[in-house]
Amino acid sequence: MRMRIRTKIIASTVLVVSISLILSGFFIYDYAKDIIREQSIKDSRTKLAQISFQLNKIQEQVVKTAEYIVSDEEITALINAPASEDIEVNYFRKQAVQEKLGRFVALSNFILNVVIVTPKEETYSNYSGYEDYFSEYLKQDWFVKMKNSRAAYSEPHPFFFISGNRQVFSYVLKYRPLGQELDAESYLVIDIAYSELANVFLQSAQDFEQIELFTGSGALLLEANDKLPEADRSFMTSVLQSGEPFAEDARTIVLMDDAMNQGWKQAALLSKSKLFMKINRVFFFYIIIIVTAIIVTLVVMLPIIVNLMKPLIRLTNAMKRVAVGDLGTSVHIRSGDELEIIGTGFNRMVRDLKGLMDTAVQNETVKRQMQIDLLMAQINPHFLYNSLNTVIYLSHANRGTEAAEVTQALISILQNTIKTGEGAVRAPLSEEKRIIDKYTVIQQTRYPGQFRLIWEIDEALLDRSVPRMALQPLVENAIVHGIIPSDLEEGTIIVRAYRDGEQLVLEVEDDGQGMTVPEEGWRMHMGQVGQEPERTRGIGLSNIQERLQTHFGASARLEVSSEWGQGTLIRIKLPWTEQA
Repeated sequence: MRMRIRTKIIASTVLVVSISLILSGFFIYDYAKDIIREQSIKDSRTKLAQISFQLNKIQEQVVKTAEYIVSDEEITALINAPASEDIEVNYFRKQAVQEKLGRFVALSNFILNVVIVTPKEETYSNYSGYEDYFSEYLKQDWFVKMKNSRAAYSEPHPFFFISGNRQVFSYVLKYRPLGQELDAESYLVIDIAYSELANVFLQSAQDFEQIELFTGSGALLLEANDKLPEADRSFMTSVLQSGEPFAEDARTIVLMDDAMNQGWKQAALLSKSKLFMKINRVFFFYIIIIVTAIIVTLVVMLPIIVNLMKPLIRLTNAMKRVAVGDLGTSVHIRSGDELEIIGTGFNRMVRDLKGLMDTAVQNETVKRQMQIDLLMAQINPHFLYNSLNTVIYLSHANRGTEAAEVTQALISILQNTIKTGEGAVRAPLSEEKRIIDKYTVIQQTRYPGQFRLIWEIDEALLDRSVPRMALQPLVENAIVHGIIPSDLEEGTIIVRAYRDGEQLVLEVEDDGQGMTVPEEGWRMHMGQVGQEPERTRGIGLSNIQERLQTHFGASARLEVSSEWGQGTLIRIKLPWTEQA
């Protein structure tokens, strides 16, 4: 597809500006994206460290509370004192333990309950009247899983607190009371409000796609998003299992933090699409800047390009007119630069070309007419020679009536062939058919019953213009050199005309004895053939080939297909041109 120079210049300008701005924008975007990525990761690590710090404070307070309770001699003595037969004594002993434990709970705003389980599975709590509840409470799965741990945190579980269930997680400590000679161990259970964890993560959770907290035993304490896509959840799990502090894929970044006590771990998931949302917005504005820059460039460059292109457009239009044969064209360019010099040179070139063309056309016309006259002069004696031979033969045979008929047919043919101008070169196909029919009358008189002529021509093609006297020599060759020398009782000659795409095809086919087709062409063949019949046929074919090339050039050609004993097919291909 062709492109105008103006279009090329505009396209090149837009392309250069666009590529320059886009490449610079890409590098800036990539550089800024890396900076934002690194800064976001650093900020996220800082947030995780802050969360770890707050969680450590909770852990430390819980551990200290546990240490105070375990080391409290009064509590230890009350719990491990021998049971009294007096119910009132036992009640007040439990009441004293409850008050003691209540003081420890009161020191913290997130510790909801403290339970001590003795080796005899007696329970002491800061709440009275809950002994049966705590007996069942400590049979739940979360506590059973932790019986073999020295000190650990449980997974979240429900706890009945005052007016209803609350979500808690528990710190379980297995210990032997100080100063007591006991083989079995006691358990201290501190129930911590789960909302305390939620408060710690509340502000930071919105900065992450997902944030999860795990205990040292791997139990999930908290997850900010319980509807995380399965692909992201699988990626976080794989990072947790690998123990790597940092990992990323095409969509997300996972950060790990294990700076907490008791083996607690945090895992945070960052979404790259949200992470780069701001830089994407900046990049969008940069695209607007690019488009604006292209528009400004076009506004500035377009007048310059138009003024530069006007002389070229005039010169191009003038060249197009010259290309279609208008040699009276001239172009006026007053640009004061190289284009004006080109315009002046173009005008001088057209004038010189017109003079040369006029001379060349005149010379070519004379030369072409001489060639056509020479070729037709070669055809006419050849045709007359064969026809007069037939008349002589009939006269010697005392067949005067037939001789007169043949002579009349010959006269009719000669009257039609005496043409001048374009009529000497071309003729309607109907006229060529009439000439061949007349010629067939002559040859049927000489060779009665030895051949028959078949026409396969669409009547719509009879008005088509074809080379004059092109088919008659082919029919003559088919009779004289094809059928008559063969052993056929009656040979057949078929003359066809049909359209094949953009070509008009003329064919003459016979079932005679055939011939050898030379590879080097008929022009070379003429001087090399030793037998007279083949030499005569070569002259006829060579003549037709020369006329086709002279009048039609490379767009027309002659094709011969023949073998000895298989007949001959001669095909003329002419360019199809629309006729009025």
